[in-house]
Amino acid sequence: MSGPAPSPRPRRTTPNARLIMVAATLGALLVLVVSALLNWPVGGEVGGPGRIGSSPAPRVVFDARAGTCLNWTEPDAADIGAVACDRPHLFEATGKADMRDQFPDRAPFPDTEQWQQIKQERCTPVSQQFLSGRFDPHGRFAVGAFTPSEQGWNAGDRVLHCGLQQPGPSGKLYRTSGSASKVDQSNTYPVGRCLGINGTAVWDPVDCSQPHSVEITGLVNLGEQFPGGFPAEDDQDHFLAARCEELTGGYAGGATAAHDKGLVPYWDTLREESWNAGSRQVNCKVSAQLPDGSGLAPVTGSVKGEVQVGDQPAPQDTGSPEPGVPAGQPR
Repeated sequence: MSGPAPSPRPRRTTPNARLIMVAATLGALLVLVVSALLNWPVGGEVGGPGRIGSSPAPRVVFDARAGTCLNWTEPDAADIGAVACDRPHLFEATGKADMRDQFPDRAPFPDTEQWQQIKQERCTPVSQQFLSGRFDPHGRFAVGAFTPSEQGWNAGDRVLHCGLQQPGPSGKLYRTSGSASKVDQSNTYPVGRCLGINGTAVWDPVDCSQPHSVEITGLVNLGEQFPGGFPAEDDQDHFLAARCEELTGGYAGGATAAHDKGLVPYWDTLREESWNAGSRQVNCKVSAQLPDGSGLAPVTGSVKGEVQVGDQPAPQDTGSPEPGVPAGQPR
């Protein structure tokens, strides 16, 4: 008579694994949306957010100095306005970038792919400077920009209005509170949050009663365990293997509760770039693999209660929101 089957071994994943899975599933188009977002035209006499030439550009964008926070609730940002940065907001201005040295007066208007590259090249250093060099490229914030409208471009506008925002995997923007220059940029979620599933990829947060890919079971500050310099990844793994098993057991209601329900604990680690930017926090999580090992399985129900693990990939959401659409729920 054989003994009991061994429990699945815990594993870890680096913070950018989520984006890798999204990219593999949805391809380059979604990567462009997620990586840059807010390809909203401004400038010239026409060219409001979301639709070139549809309405006057919002004055607040032109007036926004570095450190100004902007918020809106409408999908087309018709109600965009400046708010105090300690209030929930979708965009924090980090400065402006003049592109005239690269694009003379008769230069053609960039296409979507070119805009993404331009914004990363021009607005990343602007945002780095705003953050005194402490920008976490693997953290919760992404570089974005308001771009000139095509009409403004033809009239000579070559200014990017750069900023930082907090996107989800789908491309929706999530609100944040506090200036990015003063908060931990770690790409973490609150304990108890479930992240949706799109095919086999991690998606935007959902209620745990809905099919999801990941449930957050712990939040760990690695700075408390490693008060000195950057800890090697093996050292992080060694510590987190035990710590996340402990936190997951406490969260789920028993040391083997997750394993007994077919879920496997795992964790994030920090890269040296993130550590140098001041990020210190990582998540412990649980998820399940499809039987053929091809990706994440859809899980319904919290690990704290009854759980159903699917044996087929979740349906894929092939649509994507317009850039800049606010998420309807917290991150």
